[in-house]
Amino acid sequence: MRAAQREMKSRTRAAAANGFDATPVSTARLSAELWSVLKNEKWCLAESRLLSWSARLWPATEHYNFLGHAGAAGVGYTAPAAVGAALANRDKGIVTAVIQPDGDLMYAPGILWTAAHHKIPILMLMHNNRAYHQEVMHLQKMAGLHNRRMDTARIGTAIEDPNIDYAKLASAQGVWSEGPITNPADIGAALGRAMAVVKRGEPALVDVVSQGR
Repeated sequence: MRAAQREMKSRTRAAAANGFDATPVSTARLSAELWSVLKNEKWCLAESRLLSWSARLWPATEHYNFLGHAGAAGVGYTAPAAVGAALANRDKGIVTAVIQPDGDLMYAPGILWTAAHHKIPILMLMHNNRAYHQEVMHLQKMAGLHNRRMDTARIGTAIEDPNIDYAKLASAQGVWSEGPITNPADIGAALGRAMAVVKRGEPALVDVVSQGR
């Protein structure tokens, strides 16, 4: 079993390396960059289902490292759940982070104000794929099953024209922010600056334009 687990980890790391320097930024790169700033901290990833790279590659050694997920992929679950987790962790010395989907945040963007108003330290890394991508994939799947056109799947599901500037959205509600970042080489430094904000007890958001999944 140990050998099988090591082989699985090796395969996953190899898969994560594909397109590591691509733009839009790969989801594996998002996970890797976030791990770089969390690995020496007492950390909690508030939602571990999204993208799955973190759950597959990050070493969980404490019960609070991964908090799981909604199960049913409830509408707009991640953002308020993550801020709630950060509030619970605030006095425990645990750094709470989340890879935040853009569509999910748009269901309850006021959670940013809540985090700023109550000084809830949380590191939000935006997975900004400019779509309600779960719905895009579902519509593509249904089109394939029914032999219909797939090029209409983004109608009503894409979040573009205009693109939302999540850094400005956060800043308008009192949350330190940076982005939108399109160059993967810029993510690490931005997350370092964001972590400094979180460590002084405030929320921070880094907006990264990313691949779908």
